[in-house]
Amino acid sequence: MSEDKSDRFLDGTMYKALATESGIDRPVMNQKQFEEEFGNPRDTNRIPLRIHVKGAMRGCVHPCSSGSHLLSTLLSFVPIFQWLPKYNFRESLVADLIGGITTGIMHVPQGLAYSVLAGVDPVYGLYSSCFPAFFYMLFGTSRHTTLGSFAVVTLMAGIANENIMEIKGTVNATDSTNSSLPSDLTPIQVASTLTVAIGIVQFAAGLLRLEFLASYFSDPLVSGFTTGSAVHVLIAQIDDIFGLTGLPKSSGPGYIFVRSWDIILAAFNRTNLVTLITSVIAITFLHCGKEYLSPFLKKKGLKLPVPYELIVIIISTAVSAIFDFQHNYNVPVVGFIPTGPPNPALPVVAILPDCIIQSLGMVVVTIAVHISLAKMYAKKLNYSVDARQELYALGGSSMLGGLFSVYPVSTALGRTAVNVSTGTKTQLSTVFSCALLLVIILWLGPLLQALPKCILACVIIVALKSMFQRCEEIKSLWRISRTDLLVWIVSFTSTVVIDVMEGLAISILFALLTVVFRSQWPKWERILGAMSSDHDKTLPEEASLPRPSVCVFRFDAPLIFTNVERFLNKVKKTMDEWDGIDSSSHKLCEIKVIVESEDPIPRYFIIDCSSIVYIDYMGVKALSETIIDLKKRGLTVYLAAVKPDVFVVLKAQGLLDKFSKEHLFPTLHDALSIADRNASAAEMLDNARKFRLSTQSSRSIDSPSPELTVKGTPTSLPPTPTSALPGTSVLFPAPISDEKRK
Repeated sequence: MSEDKSDRFLDGTMYKALATESGIDRPVMNQKQFEEEFGNPRDTNRIPLRIHVKGAMRGCVHPCSSGSHLLSTLLSFVPIFQWLPKYNFRESLVADLIGGITTGIMHVPQGLAYSVLAGVDPVYGLYSSCFPAFFYMLFGTSRHTTLGSFAVVTLMAGIANENIMEIKGTVNATDSTNSSLPSDLTPIQVASTLTVAIGIVQFAAGLLRLEFLASYFSDPLVSGFTTGSAVHVLIAQIDDIFGLTGLPKSSGPGYIFVRSWDIILAAFNRTNLVTLITSVIAITFLHCGKEYLSPFLKKKGLKLPVPYELIVIIISTAVSAIFDFQHNYNVPVVGFIPTGPPNPALPVVAILPDCIIQSLGMVVVTIAVHISLAKMYAKKLNYSVDARQELYALGGSSMLGGLFSVYPVSTALGRTAVNVSTGTKTQLSTVFSCALLLVIILWLGPLLQALPKCILACVIIVALKSMFQRCEEIKSLWRISRTDLLVWIVSFTSTVVIDVMEGLAISILFALLTVVFRSQWPKWERILGAMSSDHDKTLPEEASLPRPSVCVFRFDAPLIFTNVERFLNKVKKTMDEWDGIDSSSHKLCEIKVIVESEDPIPRYFIIDCSSIVYIDYMGVKALSETIIDLKKRGLTVYLAAVKPDVFVVLKAQGLLDKFSKEHLFPTLHDALSIADRNASAAEMLDNARKFRLSTQSSRSIDSPSPELTVKGTPTSLPPTPTSALPGTSVLFPAPISDEKRK
């Protein structure tokens, strides 16, 4: 019984056949012979639309087909029910306890400091570090990412807070009959409603399966944008560092320059020296501790990070309380911090539409940063995360956390890195972080009332160092990709010069335009006088010279409507150059007879389709026109390494009906080998014909005519022919100058 060809393909023979260039030999063959030998692996039949619709409907109805399916679907939204019963207390509990407490200690100074950026009181930073992280533990699939304060998102939340307060405050002042708005709308109400709006958009993105959008935010884009945002965060802390109060608020494009000028003018005569000295001491302590003391302690065997921020907060609070900085030196302090948990409250529905619009930029940044970090650490630590479930987790934690007076939060690289370095195993570490924060919220909060606000600014400024260090990526981007470098520069410049929200929009738009530009003006390559790759390297140099009758053209992009003109132009340019190379150069200093063969040597134009991963209607038309034009020039056209999807489109458009499969090849190696073999045979026959004709012509020219001979001596040379013999052409020698004759 003969062996089934499909079985041969499935058992790996097809793979071996395609691996010629990797060292596995098989006979050279065209596409027709290849399919006859190994079967046709290409599915050239399109799947009907009704099959796709049927499959989608089946997927939607499947959870409701039975009680068990419905229960499993609901439980899939809460992954903690899957991993908590399997939790290994012996191996993971101690690690999660240490990691949770360490991360909780980091949350305290970050929450207190970043609340200033959000435009709310410091106590709400503690709430924001506690409740969203706890809800994420229930819904998230990442074991190590930690939700909390993030400088860029908090800054964007503060800008959105100001915008909404300005709009709604104006509405309240001008329209006293508007009962949908509370008369005393507060910044924390706006921040909480903004958090709920972010959660709604994130959850909707998960339902619409938009997790793929995170791949559009490249690392250069995110890096340039976050670095530019760090400049805004830095400028926002300068007035607290110098103890400046009462500065005019600035907003709109280019506001950062106006604010910087106001700070410079005010710093000359309104600087609080005690505040400035305190800030310098705190920044010096934090910098020296992180840069010099921590590496030294790590060499000595200390594995846990030292909480320098918490240490400086405790010391500065104690000193401020002892010397009464607030009353004796006019140093701004945190002030009253309430005790007890926050009262749950519903969002303000009247401002929810405005909050949804303002939240879009924060949603983009949160998703891009969170999913990239989650995937990075999951790959590093050998586990997997579900990107769609992460959208549900972010949305659920924001919507539920927004009920507890919080501002928008996100994942932070520094905090997540510490969580990983301390050996955390699961999200159960969040329980210990939240427990530590609850202790401070319930009982220890009033102890921080004397904390100088400049210390919070110092914590933020030192934390920005990691963001500014991303400027070092410029060197590597310059070496690797100038286009990615341009994306980084545009993202950074637009964010700094204009504003954060507008800068993000410009960054995304420019990054997408670079994709369009790369597809519209892709790289291409041609090899004139190509030679087969299977030549014996041991042959003499003359035997391995390139064949002038073979040309390879490769287009390194999908062939679509945006680049069909470039494809046609580059094929024409290749043909013009090839014709120039194929014309022989002659030495005109001697008589030379060039024999024109009756049958010209065939020339082969090979289109390498290995880089054409997609083709549209205009691309098929361009390829068809190219093949027709090349055939009119007398060329034989080969298509090599056509992708299966492109093969389906070409067949659907009827191009393959006009194009023989004998001119299709599974690999470029096959096309080159057969073209070179045919060209070599034609050249050998043509050379033999030239030799025969030139020999006959030489005999007819050199032999003297008997009629012109007198006594055995020719009276004159035979007359110079005015025209070449049939099949020949004659070139006259170049005239010899008098100098050369002498």
